[in-house]
Amino acid sequence: MEIESFFKKIRVDIEKRLRDRLKQYDRRARLAHFLNGGKRLRPLLSVLVFRACGGDDKDYGRAIDLAVAIELQHSASLIHDDIIDGDLERRGKPSYHRVFGVEAALLEGHKVIVLGFKGVLNHDKEVIETLFDVWSQALAGETEEIEARQKSLADLIVSIDRLYFDTMLRKTASLFAGAAKLGCQESGASKELESVFWEYGKNIGLAYQMSDDCIDVNNGGAEPLPLAWIIKQTDEKTRKSFITAVEHEGLSASEAFSKLNIDARSMFRNEIQRIQSKAEALVRDCKIPASAFKPLLLEAPKYIVESGGGYGN
Repeated sequence: MEIESFFKKIRVDIEKRLRDRLKQYDRRARLAHFLNGGKRLRPLLSVLVFRACGGDDKDYGRAIDLAVAIELQHSASLIHDDIIDGDLERRGKPSYHRVFGVEAALLEGHKVIVLGFKGVLNHDKEVIETLFDVWSQALAGETEEIEARQKSLADLIVSIDRLYFDTMLRKTASLFAGAAKLGCQESGASKELESVFWEYGKNIGLAYQMSDDCIDVNNGGAEPLPLAWIIKQTDEKTRKSFITAVEHEGLSASEAFSKLNIDARSMFRNEIQRIQSKAEALVRDCKIPASAFKPLLLEAPKYIVESGGGYGN
């Protein structure tokens, strides 16, 4: 079984359930238009884990419900992120707030969150608690990123190793971790496996976000946190020169990297590969039962990261 063919089949079921869910209130098809073009990586991961943990056809529909709930949470975060970041495009189309206004976009994002939770009210309490935990962490991560924008690079560098990875974990990786855990929970697998798959999804999410950050850095539009992380990897003289170039001479990050011969892409690549390897090592653990889906779990980290852009390659 190939991962692409497996995901292609699952994606059809996710898209159908997503359309059915949106029909409940999206009469003007605004959201349906906005949601078109998404990669559906988080729900695909959730269903893969469900199958790998022994989830059967009887509970498959419930697993799709959870996958759609995660996708709706992710979609709500994108609507709100675009407002916060002032982004005017999303998936090659005008962002929601650009078309319908900030007020409508804020309310629509809240509606999407409610819609996601509403679709899983018949699931176990533990499952719903996982969804709440994921959303709470995503909000905390977004808050940390906003606060980081108010600090200088010099201040961020002091605690960047913890701050960068904590923020990525909450804002991005928690959704991947939650997706994997939800698939495991719905399969009826053990608590021990739930913890394994939380870690598995977390590492995929961290690698995915770093891939995205690498692309932004190379394109000159990086957030302060990944910039500070890169500079922390250099020597003190280079750090001071970079800060001077960016904060006082007006150079862009990419221009400063070029001037100082900082190979940011290689730094990201090495860290992404290290994190991917941690996810793959968890799959090789004997705690995960052998099945036709276990090899796909080994392929998924690389597949997902490359779907996000492949760290600028």
